Amino acid sequence: MVSSSVRSGNPQKVITNKAVYKVGDIMFIESFRVKVYVIEEYLEKVLGAIQSVTDLKYGNYDGVSWCSHPGIERCTPRAGSDTYDGEINHPFSIESIKVEFSIPRDKALLSKIVKQIFEHHPWDEPVISISETLDTRKNGVV
Repeated sequence: MVSSSVRSGNPQKVITNKAVYKVGDIMFIESFRVKVYVIEEYLEKVLGAIQSVTDLKYGNYDGVSWCSHPGIERCTPRAGSDTYDGEINHPFSIESIKVEFSIPRDKALLSKIVKQIFEHHPWDEPVISISETLDTRKNGVV
């Protein structure tokens, strides 16, 4: 089901999925779970870019995401990389935060989100993991 809404003065489509199945008042909704690792100084920039194309709605809540404590992201930049930090052919590590959120299982919306992450993330190859999942909702609000 597609409906229209206005967010920050920009019309956008809001996708609402029907429940795959229900148990009492709990619905099981087909979703994409997206995980991306971001250094802290870019966290709000990347989240803001994501929220420019989706409200990150989860039931009666908007802006729903989960952010981990900083962990260590490690890599060795190779020739051809456009590295934000570190040197070519030398191991590099930096603290980063895992950001996780779910969206309706809509490939067009997912493509817009991934594009926003690539455009606003400091790495030329941001680590993005996407999986198909079921999320729960209650009270009839997707």
